[in-house]
Amino acid sequence: MKSSSIFNLILFSLLLCSCSMEATQDEADQLFTEGQFEAAAVKYDRVIALEPDNSFAIYNRGLAREKIKDYLNASDDFTYLIKHKKYTRLAYLGRARCSFEQQIYKSVVMDMNQLLLRDEDDVDALLLRGMAYVKLYKNNKALDDLDFVIDKQPDNIQALISRGAALARGGQGAYAIEDFDRAIKISPNLPVIYFNKGVVFFTYENWGAAMENFEKALELDPNYAEAITRKGMTKLNWSKHSKAEACVDFKKAQKMNDELAVEYVKEFCSN
Repeated sequence: MKSSSIFNLILFSLLLCSCSMEATQDEADQLFTEGQFEAAAVKYDRVIALEPDNSFAIYNRGLAREKIKDYLNASDDFTYLIKHKKYTRLAYLGRARCSFEQQIYKSVVMDMNQLLLRDEDDVDALLLRGMAYVKLYKNNKALDDLDFVIDKQPDNIQALISRGAALARGGQGAYAIEDFDRAIKISPNLPVIYFNKGVVFFTYENWGAAMENFEKALELDPNYAEAITRKGMTKLNWSKHSKAEACVDFKKAQKMNDELAVEYVKEFCSN
């Protein structure tokens, strides 16, 4: 009788623990769906503490951590899944995204190479690798990847922006502008497109067009420090404006901790 009671007590405790874990996971999933990623990550911590090999919870915690820019811990979750061969493709993509945000571009390339060994036409992997190649100044390799992505997904905004950057760096400014214009038609309220377009015009000393695009970027995002600095650089080079006017922009961007603005203030605005 006593043994039976102990067994029933243990069984009840296990059932209670299981129900509690399921409730917590449901709560975590709901928070994740609602976009409350920080709270979701905390809930997933509790789930994983009770069930350390819950791959679904680990993957979602990684995604939640990625959303709150906790890239290091998110990468740890994705790495765990890769090692245990769970959600492998998604985990590689997640880790690559985290590496990209941490500016570890060679790691992005290495991870995406692993996926592309399995499927050479994996558009998501080609996009991430292409974006990393742009950052690594490997423009021809970037164009190979991004051309394929855009052929399959003509409205892929990130691919168009990244290919535009690669074309601009390769001295193909006119083609870069075409990509940026295509991107603007798809997403007209994205400041970075106008910024990149402005940089191309600046490179070709078309000060008026450069200014127009930097101002449009700032209209959409008044705190876009890099655009403020580039606007100042345009004023500095354009006879229509004075150095004093440029310095107003440089000092404003300096207060926003833009490193390039700091250098321009030192060189041109110290007096």
